[in-house]
This record gives sequence, structure tokens and C-alpha cells, in this order.
Amino acid sequence: MLAQFNRVLPTGELLFNRFDKAKFVGAGKRSSIYDSSVIMGDVTIGDDVWVGPFTLIEGIHGKVNIGNWVSINTGAMILSHDSTKYYVTGGNDSFKKGDVTIGSYTVIGSQSFITCGVSIGSHCVIAAGSFVNKDVKDNSIVAGAPARKIGSVLIHDGKAEFKFF
Repeated sequence: MLAQFNRVLPTGELLFNRFDKAKFVGAGKRSSIYDSSVIMGDVTIGDDVWVGPFTLIEGIHGKVNIGNWVSINTGAMILSHDSTKYYVTGGNDSFKKGDVTIGSYTVIGSQSFITCGVSIGSHCVIAAGSFVNKDVKDNSIVAGAPARKIGSVLIHDGKAEFKFF
């Protein structure tokens, strides 16, 4: 494997084909999902989606819809629930649930966290390490915890330009 691909991977990634895993979970054409990723519940994944290693996509408490040409990078988490208030009150406050939508042509950076009820538009960039707890409009670049808009994605003649504020 090292000689063929010039890389070293965790054992599970060597034993299982990421394109087969994508087919197994019903992802669209040419999508790939690393074996170390966890996909559970009501999750719809479009065409040409890359789900990197050690990611979690949870659609148990709501639907998760992922468009086409989406890159979900290493360690990102997408959850259809938020139990924070529930646990800090000993079960007295609500257990929040909601659908998550990620538009097409979007990049979710490594170690980002997308919480329930959020809709991320198309042609967006979510910077690494971001905590996204509010909707993100089309063509936005967001970063931080909580995530805030720091720029825009402009598409001209099939090429991308990033404008930062």
C-alpha cells in the first residue's frame, strides 16, 4: 500500500474501500467516506462528496442533507441534536433537535462542529475549528466559535475568488 499510494493509513482504512462505504450508506455517485467516519440515522449524501477520516455525521434526531461536491474534512462533526441544556440542568431543560442542511460546493474544515437546526448554503467555506450554530448564507466564508462571516466566495468563469473583510 505504501509503495502504491505513497501514504500510511490506519489499519481500517487499508482494509476497507472508502468508495464501497459510500455506496453502502447510499451516498451519491463518486462519493467517498473513510472507514473511520461514523454515519448514522437519516443522512442523505449527494454526488462527489468527500467525507474525511474521523468524522461524525449524526441524523438520529433530525435529517442531515448534504448536497453535491461537498468536502467534509478530518474530524468534523455534524449533529442533529444538542443535549447541552439538558445535561447542565440535570434533565430539566430541553433536548434540542433539528435538521441540518449543507448546500452544494461547500467545504467543511477540519475539526468543525455543525449543530442541529443549521442550514449552510452553497459555495461556502467553513474554516477549520469553527462552531456553526446559526445559518450560513450562500457564498459565505465563516470562521470561529461561534462562527462569524469573515468573507465571501465569488465564482467567475468557473474559478473561485475569496474576498475577506
